Amino acid sequence: MIKPIGRACLSSAAVTALIVGVAAAPAQAAALPMTLSSATGPSGGGNTLIGTVAASAANPIPFAAGSTPTVQFQYNACSAKARAVTQIAATTTTTTAGVLTVDPDNVKRMLGTQIAFEVPSKSYPAQVNGSTSTINTGGLVLAGTQTSAKWNICVYDTPSTESSSLLAQASYTVGIRPRITAIIPSSGAVLGGQTITVTGAGFSTASNATTASIGGAALTGIKVAANGNSFVAVTGARAAGTGLALTVNTPGGPVSSTDPDNNGLPEDGDDDTADTPITFTYSNGIQVSPQTAPTGTKVDLLIKGVGFQQLIFDRSAQATPTSASAHIFLVKDAYVAASNRGVQECKGVLVASNTAMVCTLDLVADRLDPATSSVATGNKVAEGTYSIVVVANGAADAADAAAPTIISSGSTFTVAPY
Repeated sequence: MIKPIGRACLSSAAVTALIVGVAAAPAQAAALPMTLSSATGPSGGGNTLIGTVAASAANPIPFAAGSTPTVQFQYNACSAKARAVTQIAATTTTTTAGVLTVDPDNVKRMLGTQIAFEVPSKSYPAQVNGSTSTINTGGLVLAGTQTSAKWNICVYDTPSTESSSLLAQASYTVGIRPRITAIIPSSGAVLGGQTITVTGAGFSTASNATTASIGGAALTGIKVAANGNSFVAVTGARAAGTGLALTVNTPGGPVSSTDPDNNGLPEDGDDDTADTPITFTYSNGIQVSPQTAPTGTKVDLLIKGVGFQQLIFDRSAQATPTSASAHIFLVKDAYVAASNRGVQECKGVLVASNTAMVCTLDLVADRLDPATSSVATGNKVAEGTYSIVVVANGAADAADAAAPTIISSGSTFTVAPY
């Protein structure tokens, strides 16, 4: 006789089956950390980021072929499922709410482990219940009195707030979009070393967070004011040039002085109306040492500047002061190729590097006629203050091709007893 199974036995079997069923269900792969092409960006978005994850055994292809991952910016830790879009809000400097979804048209799957997407600069979706959305119309922006804010980038497999799964996540910081209003002074010598002040907004006070360059030459010693509205820096060495752009990089993104209000629009898309390019000039200047010598002596001069290796000096016995090669002259007042060519030439030039060369100034020899460069027999260089000038072309008709170095405190030279 077969005995019936008791209620207790049925209950035990059901629990066992339930436990077995749970154990057999596939576990959801954990969200992968994502590395961003830039972990910072400007308030207002519009910049493009590339996110890369390292595939794992449990998740070998996080971004499946044929799919468009859903990318959200969430003010707190990424939720397990995608969230509904929420208006950004903040209490003074602390974010209290905010969820933004990236327009799927601005999300591109590049590899199974890499996606590119644009940080929101306007509402998405654009329409809600047939009306234009009023949620986050400015995109990912700072709120309240914030100068920076941390967000989480959360990537999901679908936009569903009920069934999506979190694939990857990363931390992102929003900063003030920088602007430039002035560069003071707006010029300096090619040798660098000029202290300048840059005014504007959005310069980060964090250590090494603000970097800058002019015409590709990096600025050094950058010190940002406590309010982030200016910084001082020292120019680096660079070849002479005009109309050079200052580029500043901050956590809020880059800004070029060719678009100083940083709105990407021609004059005038407003944003405080500073559209006229603000540029810098590197003047063709040099520094000389020593800067004095007695009359009737010879002295070797060390000349510092930039671009010396491109100059061609004629060191032959047949060389003349009016040849089309490069020359170094002792000049009273400004050099003029056709009429004020200098009273003596510094000869025997040795170019040590692109930024340094040495020559011998002979104050024993008869001086030159400044109008013609012919030797003024029986006349020596008189005592007085002159300038050392480097010219690329010494011909009397060289005009602009002479490219003389400018008169500066570094180029002055005094002929005096002491």
